[in-house]
Amino acid sequence: MKKKTKKDFEKYIRGVINEYASKLMIQRHTIDIFPEVDDKKALMECKFAYPYLNNSIRYSNEAFEDWCKGNDMTPFVVHELCHIVTDPFYAKATERYVGKTDMEDERELLTDHICNIVLGIDNMGG
Repeated sequence: MKKKTKKDFEKYIRGVINEYASKLMIQRHTIDIFPEVDDKKALMECKFAYPYLNNSIRYSNEAFEDWCKGNDMTPFVVHELCHIVTDPFYAKATERYVGKTDMEDERELLTDHICNIVLGIDNMGG
């Protein structure tokens, strides 16, 4: 049996991204994959560059090893993909000077996004 590599794991992660991006309505985002995490306690993490559409999913050695043992890592990848939906709100919430209108706009955008996910509405024409 061929030993699994990090390239194999990244291909697996890409497959999960491809499966769930349309369900989360984040197809317009560019998502890179890297074998490193900044938070050493994290299994995986999502790095966003708000307000831009480029993001990255980063994974730890522990995540790779768990996958090699046969563990389903789909829930972890999907969790990180959900950050792409919620992090714009988080970015506003953690700013020092944000007006009520800014917070309300982000709240409504996030709520509308979640509503569209639940209803299965794809505004990208797909």
